[in-house]
Amino acid sequence: MVLKVLISAPVNSIGGQAHAARAIERGFAADPGVSVRLQAIDPQLPGPFRFLTTTRGLRSLTKPLLYVGQLIRETRRAEVLHIFCAAHLAFLFGAFPAVLVGKLFGRRIVLNYHDGRARKHFRYWGPLLRWTLRRADALVVPSPYLQREFAEQGFQASVVPNVVDLSEFEFRPPPPLRRRLLSVRLLEPLYAIENTLAAFGLLAAEFPELTLDLYGDGVSRPALEQAARSSGLRAVTFHGGVSHERMPEIMAEGGIIVNSSRIDNTPLFILEAYAAGLPIVSTAAGGIPFMIDHDRTGLLVPLDDPAALASAVRQLLLNPDLAHRLALAGRAETTKYTWDVARAGWLQAYGAAGRISAEAA
Repeated sequence: MVLKVLISAPVNSIGGQAHAARAIERGFAADPGVSVRLQAIDPQLPGPFRFLTTTRGLRSLTKPLLYVGQLIRETRRAEVLHIFCAAHLAFLFGAFPAVLVGKLFGRRIVLNYHDGRARKHFRYWGPLLRWTLRRADALVVPSPYLQREFAEQGFQASVVPNVVDLSEFEFRPPPPLRRRLLSVRLLEPLYAIENTLAAFGLLAAEFPELTLDLYGDGVSRPALEQAARSSGLRAVTFHGGVSHERMPEIMAEGGIIVNSSRIDNTPLFILEAYAAGLPIVSTAAGGIPFMIDHDRTGLLVPLDDPAALASAVRQLLLNPDLAHRLALAGRAETTKYTWDVARAGWLQAYGAAGRISAEAA
């Protein structure tokens, strides 16, 4: 018998949750024991009705109603409801109604929490969040960092890692190390891209051939573009938002991955940089220290310290052997993030590990 799983996730966004949900769908696509369907938390209507889900203001009413209606229909066909969960309003309009629908139909509920702001979520939404968590049959997080955060609140979570597809990335470890800094985060305040820009400014005079490529869009873009112009930084390129499918091509051009986030969980770009052989310099935000071992698989710096960020980048530019060593160690880390590892974790969470494993054998 095939286990029918419905995954509720923001599949129409360009964020990490969308990619993680699609990776699970792809992973189980050829699995004889599991059938996965995706339900968009952020549904889009096609054709002439598309404006109902794209027009500002109107979409705030249409999307939640459409989501709940589709969720009720699809949940009837499923045995397990796998719910991706983020903090604050995304939780209220995404995970919370999915848990209610799942309980209504008596389905097994797997709550999959992906957000580095869990502590603040408990602080501001504590009673509702706790009520919702107690209705889940399994709580799953992608990192030991979030597992610890939930344990401090009295909830036991299992860890199922995000997945990186090594076949998509060609491993090209430095040297030679291209003098290019690369940021692949949204241009939003929590990612503090202004600190990446400031670090680049500190390095520009010393390394005149150095460039900075910013891939991503967001509310901070106008201010960041103005800051780059005001500082006379001519070698900065704002590429805007790009599809995730382009990441292998973008990383294949080489350079150093730079991340200056203030809040984070288990960002996928780290795994992709490991797979592509790019050295990483990052702040030690949230769950990142659980993914990057300082001076072994990458370099970690304090939050909101552009000088420290620039100093770490300078180490790599002046010492290609260090960059090479970090890249090799990073590639070895990817064995922890394969589909085989994740599959076993999901089957356990779905309550089907014994049955499916026996059928697969």
